Amino acid sequence: MAADYLDRIARFASELRFDDLPAEVVERAERLLLDATAVTVAGAAEPRVRQAAAMLRKRGSQGRSLFATDGYRGDAADAALVNATASCAHVLDEGHKYARGHVGTYVIPAVVAVAEEREVSGRELITALVAGYEIAARMGMACRVRESMHPSGTWGTIGASAACARLMGFAPDAIRVAMNVAAPLTLATSWQAATQGATVRDLYSGQGAANAVMAPRWVEAGFTGSDDDVAHIFGHVSAERFDTDAACSELGQRWEVMRNYFKVHACCRNFQSGIDAVLRLREEHDVRAADIRSIRAETFAVPARDNAEPKPANVLAAKESFPVSLALTLVNGRCDQSVFTEARVADPEVARLAAACEVSCDPELDKLAPEKRPSRITLQMTDGRQLTALDLVALGDPSRPLSAAELDAKFDQLVAGRLGASPCQGLRQAIHALRDDAPLSPFTSAMTERERQP
Repeated sequence: MAADYLDRIARFASELRFDDLPAEVVERAERLLLDATAVTVAGAAEPRVRQAAAMLRKRGSQGRSLFATDGYRGDAADAALVNATASCAHVLDEGHKYARGHVGTYVIPAVVAVAEEREVSGRELITALVAGYEIAARMGMACRVRESMHPSGTWGTIGASAACARLMGFAPDAIRVAMNVAAPLTLATSWQAATQGATVRDLYSGQGAANAVMAPRWVEAGFTGSDDDVAHIFGHVSAERFDTDAACSELGQRWEVMRNYFKVHACCRNFQSGIDAVLRLREEHDVRAADIRSIRAETFAVPARDNAEPKPANVLAAKESFPVSLALTLVNGRCDQSVFTEARVADPEVARLAAACEVSCDPELDKLAPEKRPSRITLQMTDGRQLTALDLVALGDPSRPLSAAELDAKFDQLVAGRLGASPCQGLRQAIHALRDDAPLSPFTSAMTERERQP
């Protein structure tokens, strides 16, 4: 076979062992799982996610894999679909700026679902998670999907399928086949749908995770792939260039999982540096929203092009709107999930500030992307003052990491808000126990265990 890079990736997926992982990689994988679980638990309360789960149950889904909506256990592909859809519902899922996508969302729901189906140990789950993340991140770094496409449900499915094939006991040559089967099954996604608030956006991740589970199953059923459809799809179809060297560069030596970012603001990552900037201005200058005449947001090209709509169609579209997210932050003093409600988005003061916000591309700031995603915010006050703040990266970036306490606070807010304080602590402990090779069932069962009422 000519495409040696796929052989290298398949061997990595098959041969990686828990004892090969540096301590800091195990710790980061645990943190990834904590964060992914928290956003999944919170997002599983959304009506659209619950309705998707109910539909799959009605169709007769059966298996060992947990639906985070209600604790039902069904088929692994169905559970991956439900849980990945939930994990991105609040736009709080982690990501990787060099891959330009939410790698954990593409990998973790599929890996957890198959790990439950196969009843593997906690350490094997962590190892497969890391293997899938490393491969998926490099797939994203090796290509750039077309500007009209959303990355969810595309290249991440390749890394997730390799990790699922590993859990299913595939040898390297079969893992390679699974990746080549997964590649042409990836989605043709719409960036427009995401910016317009179409909730099909959430299904990009859900269906992508289900495809990752199904690809090795199709191989087991006798289906084959081409010699290298990974490079064909992501070099000629979904994207115009695929760097095979980048796809396998320093596997097992440079850990991409250590370069991820975590989110605290429930909106598009492209403009979160601007959210940080206005929060600082608000605190340092005791800014009141009523005293702001206009807002100027200077940033790099992508948010100026894709995130400048001041009148979004709905709450999900508001999360993709730089003007509305800034306005919500200035009015409420925060930009977490609690401010993204129909009532708050429709607040006349929020609408006034969003309409008074001008978003533009600064060529000098654009030169810093994608290493940095900068925003310069200028508030024109009614008393004549101009208040300006520049943030080059958002809080949670690898160069500006969230502290353990900040990440724990996010976990507590999301999980306790749905399950209660005691189940929240139980879920945290069950995840921590996985590195000691605990079984998976206490972890996944705790995802839907609610506080007992007196």
